[in-house]
Amino acid sequence: MSDMSELESRILSALDRTERALDRTGPNAEGEGRDGVMEGLKVDVTRLQEALRTRDALVQQMRAVNRTLRESNAALRAAHAERLVQADLLNFALEGELAGLRATRDAEKAEIEEVLAMLEPVLKEAG
Repeated sequence: MSDMSELESRILSALDRTERALDRTGPNAEGEGRDGVMEGLKVDVTRLQEALRTRDALVQQMRAVNRTLRESNAALRAAHAERLVQADLLNFALEGELAGLRATRDAEKAEIEEVLAMLEPVLKEAG
């Protein structure tokens, strides 16, 4: 999924910028060394990457279901055009497709917001 690859690339880029900022500033205020801070950041990035892989699999599954639903609805529309399907059944199926597409969009939006929220404190600290 290209969106996930792009997001992962942005995370790694942020990690690189953070490392360069830490190189310039040295140890942080609590006395923890640069290596300790970097190790913590790497653990966070690894956890985020795993979460992205898990979410990516779920989003792919949801997209497959939506694709099947769209194909079924296309068949329903074709049958309706031949007067073989009642309009209320077609409407119900189309509402289901629309709900599925909205759920996919909401899941992707929530995923991106979660990643950005986790990166924000790190990026502010890196200055």
